[in-house]
Amino acid sequence: MNDPTDRAAFVTGAARGIGRAVALRLAAEGRTVFAADRDLPEPAPGVRPVAVDVTDCEALGAAIAEADDAVPLDVLVNNAGIGFAEPLATMTPERFDLLMAVNVRAVYFGIQAAAAVMAPRGRGSIVNLASTSAFAASGSPMTAYDTSKGAVRMMTTTVARELAPAGLRVNAVAPGTIDTDLTRSIAADQAALDELVARRIPLGRLGVPSDIAAAVAWLASDEAAYVTGQTLVVDGGRLT
Repeated sequence: MNDPTDRAAFVTGAARGIGRAVALRLAAEGRTVFAADRDLPEPAPGVRPVAVDVTDCEALGAAIAEADDAVPLDVLVNNAGIGFAEPLATMTPERFDLLMAVNVRAVYFGIQAAAAVMAPRGRGSIVNLASTSAFAASGSPMTAYDTSKGAVRMMTTTVARELAPAGLRVNAVAPGTIDTDLTRSIAADQAALDELVARRIPLGRLGVPSDIAAAVAWLASDEAAYVTGQTLVVDGGRLT
């Protein structure tokens, strides 16, 4: 197995929540981690904060290339994402376009930029954050969000095939209901979350960011060297 200390990871949306947990987990395993976010992430051992707005595809590509110049990247984690409950009848084109810019376009062009630097070395792992909403409709009216995560799931499958000859693997993790600021902003209140856990999650608890970080770390590792094009569901059994 190759030593991870000569490798680096670039993680988007890394200021908080799942992205922060992923950045800390990969750094703990020995990688240099470039933690990217519009709000500058706090530094930590092995973590280098990068200020970038993923909706600016040119800036995102430049940040990935600059990170690779500093320490060769072998992992990209497309974690940045937004979501909001919005009925079809009241969704505006502006809000729809913003959601797609963060959740879909940034993933696509992040992969493009990472592949440009990884492919010449013949190795690399890209992990996208999808959602159980890529498999089943959300409980709230979130058609646009669900559509975006379905796109990430399909993108993962198709780009994995395209990049496999270059030695790059592309997979996704589909979190269920995770205890993050985003989840709590969508939930009506704590009672609603408790009811969801009791009714829909067989393991009987909300997920926590470290649950997702562990799955991402495995897909990024050499232990998953023969895994590509897959979406790993981490949801406490919610989809069962």
